[in-house]
Amino acid sequence: MISRKELNELYRNPAKPKDYDQIVQALCNKVFNNEEISLAEEQFVGGIIEQLRDKNNQRTFKIEDYENCVNYHFRSRYIRYVNDLNGHKEVMDYDGPISTVRKKKDVAFLQKTYEEWKVYLKDKTNGFRLINYVAQETNYQLKQLDKFADKLKIGANYKEYLQKTLVLHGKYIYLLVAEFYQELGKDEEIIDLNGNRVLIDGFTYVHTMFRHFSSHIKQHQMQKSYHFDSNIGFKEIPYFLTDAIRSYTILPESSSFDQRRIYFSYNSNPYAIWFRPFKKDLKGGKREEYLRAQTFYPIENHQELSKLSDMVLLKGNSTFSFYHKTDSKK
Repeated sequence: MISRKELNELYRNPAKPKDYDQIVQALCNKVFNNEEISLAEEQFVGGIIEQLRDKNNQRTFKIEDYENCVNYHFRSRYIRYVNDLNGHKEVMDYDGPISTVRKKKDVAFLQKTYEEWKVYLKDKTNGFRLINYVAQETNYQLKQLDKFADKLKIGANYKEYLQKTLVLHGKYIYLLVAEFYQELGKDEEIIDLNGNRVLIDGFTYVHTMFRHFSSHIKQHQMQKSYHFDSNIGFKEIPYFLTDAIRSYTILPESSSFDQRRIYFSYNSNPYAIWFRPFKKDLKGGKREEYLRAQTFYPIENHQELSKLSDMVLLKGNSTFSFYHKTDSKK
């Protein structure tokens, strides 16, 4: 398996390495032979296959014909139509405007995916796996949307469209998080914070993505703050959190961690990470206790900003600084 990091470097490097063609051909062969490939490999090679043309400049292959590119097929269409899932507006791809015929096909595919995914999630709300976290959060978002729609007297058709937006967004998040942990080779990260076992897992990632990213499709929760710094890569949120918490642990002042939250500054902007006790049942009747990172967001709320004004900012490393309430200000 080629790592996501290696594939990203191949994609971004304008001067392709000598073995680039061999790598692409090997991945294409896996697709054509219906062999197993990773989500990152699928995302990389799917776009290449879609761009292949014959001598008449017609598409050589239909990506939807390949079972091991089904996730690429969804993700590419979702991103393309995310702001217009019904395809009413002009939509562009590599070659320019997409034809009406092809738009209808793509829109029908997204509608079918929405209907199937919504049904698939119905009995998945109980449990502690990634799919359970996505089902739980999708269910919560749909309930919040119901309240929003009732309050604003939103019509049935538009409400159904907003529901489709949230459900498909959840599937996109599911694949995004699944790809990250597939590459990581495990489904969680545990960090020691002065004797506290801090857990960063799929719940952390899913919750943060649903609550604090993609504000343009979440009219029902405009009271939330949303990430705006492109240096905080949404494809690697757990890495960012791990770096921030480890930076915090090097400060002597981290010994006063209250087990609830860490306030910090990144690129001169204030952020919060919130924690909550979490117990995990293991085989043999054992139980592990953690502090799970629940969510992570930029601070915009006036009440929280007011708290920060009473704190001092301590330098953690070259990237992070941390807010700390000194004894004189307690």
